[in-house]
Amino acid sequence: MPNDKCQATPGSRLSSAFAIILWLSLCALWPLCEILPTPARGAEPPAAQEGVERGTCSCEDTLKPLSDPDPAVDKLLAAYNFPAEPFPWTLRLSQEADRYRVYHVTFPSPHRFPMAETNTVHGEYFVPHPAAGRGPAIVVLHILDERLVLERTICRFFAASGVPALLLQMPYYGERKPQGLSVGRVFFEEPMRVFDAVRAAVMEVRRAACWLQKRPEVDPDRVGLLGISLGAIVGSLASGVEPRLARSVLVIGGGDPAIIVWHAPETRGLRERLTELGYTRERVREATAGLDPLRFAKRVDRRSVLMINAANDQTIPKACTLALWEALGKPEISWYPAGHYSISLFIPVILPQALEFIRRPPPENPKK
Repeated sequence: MPNDKCQATPGSRLSSAFAIILWLSLCALWPLCEILPTPARGAEPPAAQEGVERGTCSCEDTLKPLSDPDPAVDKLLAAYNFPAEPFPWTLRLSQEADRYRVYHVTFPSPHRFPMAETNTVHGEYFVPHPAAGRGPAIVVLHILDERLVLERTICRFFAASGVPALLLQMPYYGERKPQGLSVGRVFFEEPMRVFDAVRAAVMEVRRAACWLQKRPEVDPDRVGLLGISLGAIVGSLASGVEPRLARSVLVIGGGDPAIIVWHAPETRGLRERLTELGYTRERVREATAGLDPLRFAKRVDRRSVLMINAANDQTIPKACTLALWEALGKPEISWYPAGHYSISLFIPVILPQALEFIRRPPPENPKK
């Protein structure tokens, strides 16, 4: 995870390189479709908009208690259960484009944080315009970088292609940051918050799925997920926890988060801080047992997963990716000749591939 201590580390230089590569890839993507129109109408911040739509989402018919016949897995699932109580939500138009609308969404997190700002989930809902009837929708989970440039590009592409996309801000990101603190500082002060945030993010995906299932433009049986990097790790965990996710696209992810934390250049500051506090890799693995996608992978129908990975990834060890692939039952997988950041050069190919997969009908006799 990024943190204030390592602003001048190789991880931060990688972020700069990623920004350059992303810009080049967006230039290449421009002719693909109108996913980057100028937000000429309604581009003010959400707080400046009038006319907030408010509602209550009833989820007792969609959110079911989690259980598993394996006692060990069943015990781990208990951490992701929460009552199927109605919850309030708000929706505010923040942007209009020719082929989609963007709304700012809020709802309460089912997890309670000590920092008040983090208890409200903020999201951006990209909706095709005009709507073409009920169809698939996706929850989008972001990378470490909190600017969300890549994720908004993905959401625009899907919405312009007719698939609603809900981009969730994970705990401590964006408007969920405590005032006066960076994401890195929050995690540096208390590193275990990282793992608490991952668990909460999965619970929030479950609640977001309830909300999407009630939307008039969404087929309730076709709510899926797309995650990149950090989002792919959280997404693969969510896919194993929540059986309602019809399809999952996991881009540059992997299993065994303890190894990833101990390996990735981007997590060097976190690693150093954990070491200062007496943590070893094995102790971290024990602490994150309930966060490892490998523990829940057997609950996932392999036909519902598409993995997209970089052959020369220096952030996610290939062994972690292959371990997840095998644990999931060897689902469809694509390898691109790139690294963790340079894979963004393949965005013009990856996005249509992901869209085609999300649009596929749900597997027959899905594994539950």
